[in-house]
Amino acid sequence: MNLLSVIIITRNEEHNIVDCIRSAMLVSDDIIVVDSGSEDETTHLALASGARVFSVNWEGYGASRNLGTQKAKNDWILALDADERISSELASAIQQLRLADTNCIYRFRRLNYLCQKRIRFGTLGFETVKRIYNRNHAQWDRTLVHEKLISPRAQKKLIKGHIDHYGLKNESDYKAKAILYAQMSAEKYFLQGKKAGLLKRLFSPFFNSVKSYIFQLGVLDGHAGWVSAKTIASYSWLKYFYLHRLQKQSRIKEIGFPAKSHVERA
Repeated sequence: MNLLSVIIITRNEEHNIVDCIRSAMLVSDDIIVVDSGSEDETTHLALASGARVFSVNWEGYGASRNLGTQKAKNDWILALDADERISSELASAIQQLRLADTNCIYRFRRLNYLCQKRIRFGTLGFETVKRIYNRNHAQWDRTLVHEKLISPRAQKKLIKGHIDHYGLKNESDYKAKAILYAQMSAEKYFLQGKKAGLLKRLFSPFFNSVKSYIFQLGVLDGHAGWVSAKTIASYSWLKYFYLHRLQKQSRIKEIGFPAKSHVERA
């Protein structure tokens, strides 16, 4: 087995964490759970399943992953979410990696499921993620959401296998997560100084939805493809709506008028 540590970030994942840890054990005996304020049995189940657990205040996904990386016993890291599972094919591919080139980042496919049905097309059907890296040459940025691995000159290689992602329980859950991620993305863009122009607010939802449903053949997924396309449109619109609202609030504050309530985060 390769000398590789697995980092799993959690919050209220008692229904997922045991299966996630079991899949992680296919590739590592050093499994670290970084928990941000779980109010259920997540941390107890993780400890009972053989993981090391560290509790942190929420500062973003990247910050939690980086803290877990610091606690790892090995330099090579595999990052997971609690609702992801390592497939046997990916486990075999990881075990065959030589891990000699420390300046390499490995990526693989992520298969997404909606209502336990795999989404084969559209934006979610062709997703790959970069998750295996050497901590001496790469780290996660500290943005609130959609964190990225930062490495100045890293090579990126695609390996066989995939992880299964069970993060979308049903349509209502998908919609709720889209709203939450739109709020966090708006805050991220606001801090980065990005603008929510009228063209972006009008055309981004249409373009991203049509891209997923038509050009990436999401229509072939039937109802799931239609739900995905609608949710992508909603997410794109809300993201720039919230950003535009934050910008208006900022301008009002600058000229001394009372601002309305800020975007709430779940």
